[in-house]
Amino acid sequence: RAVTEHPGYASLIAYWHENRYQLRYTGGMVSDVMQLIVKGKGVFSMPAAPGRPPPARLLHEALPLAFLAEKCGGASSDGRSSLLRVPVERLDQRTQLAVGSAKEVARFDEMVGPAALAVETE
Repeated sequence: RAVTEHPGYASLIAYWHENRYQLRYTGGMVSDVMQLIVKGKGVFSMPAAPGRPPPARLLHEALPLAFLAEKCGGASSDGRSSLLRVPVERLDQRTQLAVGSAKEVARFDEMVGPAALAVETE
């Protein structure tokens, strides 16, 4: 859904297709990120669609995986900065995320960015 609702994310997916990246999605964030850690390359992204609440729970999903990825030499981002720099203000706080190789996380920041973060759940 995010590809059809977020032009920046659609451009990012198009970039990956044009450059013959192998796209993989199991529906399990932990297993996908574990695959990145084992292989030592790649990126897992979960963008927020404009006008919709961000998908990942910061405290329970995004931060633990960001911590592991960064300790393994990778990077994480909410479209602005490292997820480890995002202050936790609520237990149910949500965020978009990119976790994986520093180069691909930087590309996520550049092409997707923080624009979709304006909507938060109440």
